[in-house]
Amino acid sequence: MPLMGSLYVGTSGLQTSQNSLNTTAHNLSNMGTTGFVRQQVLHGDRLYNKIKNGSLHTSSQQVGLGVTYAKVRQVRDFFLDQSYRRENGRSAFYAASFEALSEVEDLLDEMNDDASFNQSLVNLWKSIEELAKTPDDTVVQRLLVQNANSFLTNAKQVYQGLADYQTEINSHIKENVDRINELGHKIADLNDKIRSIEVGGIESANDFKDARNQCLDELSSMVNISYSEDIFGSVRVKVEGVDFVTSDAVYEMGMDVDASTGFYTPFWRINAQVKHNEDGVEYLDISNAKVFDTKALISSDRYTDIGKLRAMLYIRGDKFADYTDLPVKPPVPDVTDAVKYPGGSSDLQYIADVEEYNRLMDKYDKDVDYYNHTVAQSVCMNIEAEFDQLIHNVTTAINGVLYEAFTKSGGTYMVDDNGAPLELFQRVQCDGYKFNGGTWEPIEEITDDDYYSDTLYSIPNLQINPVLIREAGKLKFRLKDGNVDYETAAKLVEAFDADIYSLNPNVTTTCSINTYYTNLVSQVANSGAVYKNISLSQQATVDSINYSREQVQGVSSDEELTQMIKFQNAFNAASRYINVVDDMLEHILTALG
Repeated sequence: MPLMGSLYVGTSGLQTSQNSLNTTAHNLSNMGTTGFVRQQVLHGDRLYNKIKNGSLHTSSQQVGLGVTYAKVRQVRDFFLDQSYRRENGRSAFYAASFEALSEVEDLLDEMNDDASFNQSLVNLWKSIEELAKTPDDTVVQRLLVQNANSFLTNAKQVYQGLADYQTEINSHIKENVDRINELGHKIADLNDKIRSIEVGGIESANDFKDARNQCLDELSSMVNISYSEDIFGSVRVKVEGVDFVTSDAVYEMGMDVDASTGFYTPFWRINAQVKHNEDGVEYLDISNAKVFDTKALISSDRYTDIGKLRAMLYIRGDKFADYTDLPVKPPVPDVTDAVKYPGGSSDLQYIADVEEYNRLMDKYDKDVDYYNHTVAQSVCMNIEAEFDQLIHNVTTAINGVLYEAFTKSGGTYMVDDNGAPLELFQRVQCDGYKFNGGTWEPIEEITDDDYYSDTLYSIPNLQINPVLIREAGKLKFRLKDGNVDYETAAKLVEAFDADIYSLNPNVTTTCSINTYYTNLVSQVANSGAVYKNISLSQQATVDSINYSREQVQGVSSDEELTQMIKFQNAFNAASRYINVVDDMLEHILTALG
């Protein structure tokens, strides 16, 4: 090779070593940068000059033109990235669920606070015990009404706290959907920048790729994603199996708002359909466009336990629940009751009862299935329903004992000024009883055909009888003959001690009113402990995968300094090579010229 050409070979070594040193310095300067991935230099040969063709027994004589800075690549492991993002989404799901249970437990478990709901329930029970000793004592009667009022006030506060927490979760759902859409546009923008830089095949947009991968990491914590990179360097992202970011578009999530609750439901705008109702009013049909199927059971096998957004939708539920969301199993017909039916039709009546029981059981099985797929999976809805059921049980138990005394006396005892049965707990929007054939009867259990939420003995619809607040002595507990009514007072005690209640249809153990709340708090605590263990285990898995990932893509100062020494020596070697060629040229020009 001519000596002048040899200078170009040396120059390629200088340039390549200098660029390699710059890459090493770039790695070292970004050691603490979040999302930065170590970059690795690949050297290659430049073209070769062929001096002459070799014979059959000798090879072609070629002279190399030096070294080139071929490529700077990211050091990543696709499978570790994929595993990390899958487990990161699962970790976020269980962490959000555990946080929700902790929040609910704080709302419920105030055992040592004199102003807590639990203490108000204890006080109500104590006043009933005192009433059983001296039922006709107006001081004890007044204490019963006062404690009942305190009990209901605290119950409303707890229930409102649960509802407020649902509303708070709802606002976080909106924030997460907005952030997901923002990340989608950011990924699409980075795709464009990466394509424009790498289109010539010379440069690598590694820093932009780092930013894009950081977006994917964050997105994976919110929703279940899958992704792939095309030959042009663009990443295509799917969320819950639906296209979210493609090479030329971002398909945003929309949010449908429920008119009655204000709850948001994420949906795919592209899949929603504009329709018209019977009145010709335009509306958006999202029935086939929802991002999540929140009726799907939580399962790792079905990948329904991935993403913070899905977790929040499960936690919040789709409405503010009450005791009617808990299915009640119908009583089994007893053939011994046949003697109660007159006219020799007991067998026919029993057959009718069995048919009705079978019908109710079919409905009950459907209600349980609905409960397991909706209410049971929502932390807020399930606790709201179980808590409201406790209040419903207390109010109907006390009112039921008073009503029994009313009917036993023929409507002359435990009666208000209007001739209606006297109630301690009244419904705000509906009379507690209906007048039928000259007698007062309780409104029957609400059926599917006449369901109205404002007719329920439910927390939002309850108040203490204003008449009893003004004059607790209306309870009297003294019969028409002047005797003290110990029997009714004793039945109130029995009503609180009866083990006939259960938290939900999946709990077989029964409890009394006195132990119901303790069981409820224990259930929340146990569920919280389970989710805590899962969350900690899942976080350990994420940390382990991330550690392995960092072993591959993280910057090691020792390794980079070793690379720096290597490239510095290569730079010095190229420099010495050029000096030798320069000396040779100088010798030729001065000594031989």
